Amino acid sequence: MPLGLQLRLSLLFTAFLYLGPLFAGVGRHPWPVVPAFVALFLLWTMVVRPAQWPRDRAGWRGPGVVVRVAATAAMQTFLVVLLHAIGRGIGSFLPDVTIPLSLPLALALVSIPLSRLALDPERLAFARGYLEEVPKELAVELEGQRADRLVAPFLRLPDDTGEVELMRRLVALAPSLTSAALLDALDRGIEAADGPARAARRALILQATSVATADTCQGRAEPMRALRVAADDRGLLHLLTLRLRDLLEQRPQAEGDCPSIPDLRAAASRATVLDRIGRRRAA
Repeated sequence: MPLGLQLRLSLLFTAFLYLGPLFAGVGRHPWPVVPAFVALFLLWTMVVRPAQWPRDRAGWRGPGVVVRVAATAAMQTFLVVLLHAIGRGIGSFLPDVTIPLSLPLALALVSIPLSRLALDPERLAFARGYLEEVPKELAVELEGQRADRLVAPFLRLPDDTGEVELMRRLVALAPSLTSAALLDALDRGIEAADGPARAARRALILQATSVATADTCQGRAEPMRALRVAADDRGLLHLLTLRLRDLLEQRPQAEGDCPSIPDLRAAASRATVLDRIGRRRAA
């Protein structure tokens, strides 16, 4: 699930927590209900923001720990009192509203597991700036999402977009994306596309057979991926063949990552046969 969606769900479920004391106030429940909501608010911070609490007994001996915990408790108490007071103020303008206390308590209680399921604490800490270093798995996910956004315009280009324009766009992305991330994103976009996405496929072939990719993606067999993407399209196979010839002239050591001549011939023969069948059917 994308991080942005997880954050939105987390905010939604957190709203349930705040609605608890607010609805209790609207229902004109007495002030002695406040400690119950304070306890739920503190439990929420322990589950969703565990970094604010010591993890073991030794952690309580750290400098400033007691002050930090006391500040957290005071802030949560203030929020509960404020929300309850606002609710009572709203309730004073309404006719008698019967809201059983179990409803606001249940809202606040259910927000705790839902908030935890929506977004784990490490991601929440990073998203809100509590962590300076991005967790490894999250960094990979964010890089993939960013790459998908940057290559999305290729999927909307007309099928007859020229190679010069495609190269210009690829060069413009070079400072922002590694060759590997760019190729992975193009591949994902092509697989998810509804149409042939010939411009994106041509862009992938151009990038996969570039010198930059040969230098930075050794062992990834990116030209083999280009052959798969070219599929049975004679035009794309012709482009791939020309690009491979130029690449191997400049980087002979990249031969191990490239499709063999028999592979290219087999793909070209298959494309020719399919093209002839298509012409006969059209006739």
